[in-house]
Amino acid sequence: MTTTNRFLGIELNRQGIALLVGLGGLLVVLLIALQITLPQYNRLADLDGQIAQRNAEIASKQSLLAQLPTLTAERERSAKLLASVASLIPPAEKLPTLLVDTARLVKASNGELRQFTPSQTKALPEVADSINIQANTAKISLNATFAEVLALMRNFERLDALVRIENVSLQPLEIKNAPPGTPPSQRLAAEFDLTAYVLGSGPPSTTEDDKGPGSKTAN
Repeated sequence: MTTTNRFLGIELNRQGIALLVGLGGLLVVLLIALQITLPQYNRLADLDGQIAQRNAEIASKQSLLAQLPTLTAERERSAKLLASVASLIPPAEKLPTLLVDTARLVKASNGELRQFTPSQTKALPEVADSINIQANTAKISLNATFAEVLALMRNFERLDALVRIENVSLQPLEIKNAPPGTPPSQRLAAEFDLTAYVLGSGPPSTTEDDKGPGSKTAN
């Protein structure tokens, strides 16, 4: 005789009940297994990520070590090049003579120096870690013909100091109270920036404590 029972409105015999109990037990086992294995799986995934990161760091360091001889050679070449450049730069004590040299060169080119306005001397931050190269930029205004301006530029290149000329401006020189019909003057009002580089003493500094010579205006 077969005994049947109802479960959720479904008639179950003994075999059905046994099957239902077995499925329930299997489900419980699966849930327990998931609770145990999922955290371990996540932990393994984290460990794999950490191992991959460490391997990448090791590979990067090995690459840097492989490049070390080349980098050392390049650094030595850069140091030699910087030393050769530094040998061409006069000491900072030569900077006050820039005004004298400028006035002399303008006079030699038959020009008329109107104004010489230096800025504060500053260290070059690009090379501050290696050498104390300082720069002072002076704004220069003068009256001269075009040929005299060209001669002055060439004379600046012959100075002992390492200089750079930029922001050149040339304007016709106005003749005041000139009668009508007077031809325009061949002289020009020239303005430009003259940057002189000197080798400072002591460690490099980017402060503005050291100043160049004061502003001079020609009489």
